Amino acid sequence: MPVAAAVYQDDVFVDREQSLEAAKFVRGLRAWVSDAHAHDGVKADPAVFDRLIAMARGET
Repeated sequence: MPVAAAVYQDDVFVDREQSLEAAKFVRGLRAWVSDAHAHDGVKADPAVFDRLIAMARGET
């Protein structure tokens, strides 16, 4: 199952390093580290969701 996740550089709720460490345990997960948004990136900008879908499809 393809999986993509946004990891926000300065997320006030989720530690970036812990997110990236946890991502290592999910086979095939593609993580996108971004400083463009905070914890609410998917809600704040629909382009974030579009990018995650493209990543899961292997398009980026």
